[in-house]
Amino acid sequence: MTHGSDKVLRDALVMVRAALREKGNRANGATVYRKLNGGNVALVSLQKSQTSSASAATVAINYGVYSARVGCRMGDENAAGLDARNLHWRKRVSGTDGRERWFSVRANDSAADVASSLVAAIEGALVDLDRHATDEALRDEWLSGSSPGLTDMQRLFNLAILVSEIGPTERLVSVVSELRALVAGGAHEELVEHRLARIGIEVPR
Repeated sequence: MTHGSDKVLRDALVMVRAALREKGNRANGATVYRKLNGGNVALVSLQKSQTSSASAATVAINYGVYSARVGCRMGDENAAGLDARNLHWRKRVSGTDGRERWFSVRANDSAADVASSLVAAIEGALVDLDRHATDEALRDEWLSGSSPGLTDMQRLFNLAILVSEIGPTERLVSVVSELRALVAGGAHEELVEHRLARIGIEVPR
């Protein structure tokens, strides 16, 4: 990024990273993250729209939590938690209308003003991340049926892992039964059984 809106965004990102480092976060490119007790990762990532141009760019703020327990059982690589695509709970910053919010960056904008706007939005995301950063919080949300950023099949796989490790273990049978019912007779039925066996969850049919 060297010209126009790209340069403004690049300069703003330097300021964003510096501001968030002061809050105990680390930075890697357009990603800011914090490793938590137990190995979970709380991550925020800026995504530039493909329709951006030299005169104007639009940026979204994605954020989420990576569960070390889930990742370990699924056989993830050590650095998997630093990739937004691998997050087990994920959202995008939204506006007051509830729709995803895209931030406009123009070539004549002040990088400091852009950074200030982004940091303010990210601070709100950090509060949400703190509420969902533990495996217990993720388990409770998934038990409720909510699964931001995931399909129901992914939610139930992840939930089965957490329930088997941190309880309540009496919910494991019902979670696996729900998962099997979801994919029964479909293309994913055999895949589900294979994955359950691979991650060591044995619940008789």
